[in-house]
Amino acid sequence: MKCDITFNMRKFGLKILELYLKITSSLFLARYKPKIIGVTGSVGKSSTKEAIYTVLSAKFKVRRSLGSYNNEIGVPLTIMDEESSGSNIFGWIIVFFRAIGNLIYDKDYPQILVLEMGVDKPRDLEYLLNFIKPKIAVITSIGATHLEKMHSEQEVLKEKSKLALRLPKKGIAILNFDDTRLKRLGLDISRKVVFYGLNSQANMYATEIKYERTGMSFNINYAGSVIPVDIASFGTGQIYAALAACAVATILGMDLISASHEIRKIKGLKGRLKLFSGKKEIFVLDDSYNSNPMSASSSLETAARIKESLGAQRLVAVLGDMLELGKISRRAHINLGREAAKTANMVIAVGNEAKNIYSGAEETLSGSALWFADSESAAKMFFLPLFSLCFLRQFCRIFFINIAFGKK
Repeated sequence: MKCDITFNMRKFGLKILELYLKITSSLFLARYKPKIIGVTGSVGKSSTKEAIYTVLSAKFKVRRSLGSYNNEIGVPLTIMDEESSGSNIFGWIIVFFRAIGNLIYDKDYPQILVLEMGVDKPRDLEYLLNFIKPKIAVITSIGATHLEKMHSEQEVLKEKSKLALRLPKKGIAILNFDDTRLKRLGLDISRKVVFYGLNSQANMYATEIKYERTGMSFNINYAGSVIPVDIASFGTGQIYAALAACAVATILGMDLISASHEIRKIKGLKGRLKLFSGKKEIFVLDDSYNSNPMSASSSLETAARIKESLGAQRLVAVLGDMLELGKISRRAHINLGREAAKTANMVIAVGNEAKNIYSGAEETLSGSALWFADSESAAKMFFLPLFSLCFLRQFCRIFFINIAFGKK
């Protein structure tokens, strides 16, 4: 009984906090009238948000969502330029009074807000769009994420599409042309749409993609112009992020050459396809932040490209649990194992759900597929002696894909 009362009090307190943040952030928007760029999608939201921020900062005063500030608490805090005080009621009181002062006068309030808008359950995005009115909507992809609460990819599409469908008449949607569902959405809506992707039918697209040890190079094609670009990060997701950022920049009046120069400053986020040099000609590709079937597949593709560019002879894929997949979890993990077996010389799966990755990989690799119940077991029995990876203890809290390349 006592636990129920405590839970209900916390729930009530959270609702009060959300209401306060909604009202206060709405006042900030009414007071300073920043141009809002909303970013959502199943994969690549954070990378795209960071890319847009990096490019626009060269010309405008810009603020973007920090870390995982993409929900009903984090987004208003970004608008107010505040940080969460967690369960510290006195910290929230300080936030309240500081917000009043900044609402009265803030000479540094940004011209542009780049807001990452996450969706964990139905109506999440609708809640944010009730008081936040983006002028530009960027949707990166639609895939199998948060299916424990969303039930189907169609429901994910329905919720995330609201960012484009709720745009004002002069609003602009920037959509990934290579995602069939977003392509269809762009052709159906009445707002102006700019498509980006790897397909030459998109308005802005990339060609001549090359992987090197320090990053990638490619050409950006737009309105008859071809601009060469190189970035110090890896993966198709980073190319998409760069294209989306350049699309936003051109809409806001930056020329493509200037935007492409800023693209070179983009660096991959921690735990997202970062390449490290190890001992004995071993390289480790760290993609341990979080994932889903779509991004895992992209990571394996990136690993294959880097393996080729390094001239490596072997590729070892270390794969862990993918979370929040609901009823498709078993099938998704088995399919990932099968896909990994086509790319890697060895697949090591770690975690309860990852046992299905092992099952899928073993169909092809047989003795070259291994499974460990947890990261500690993997570290003790295999990885530490071979790779000297001191961060293995962090594995299996979230999905990871770490890929090691060896020339021997």
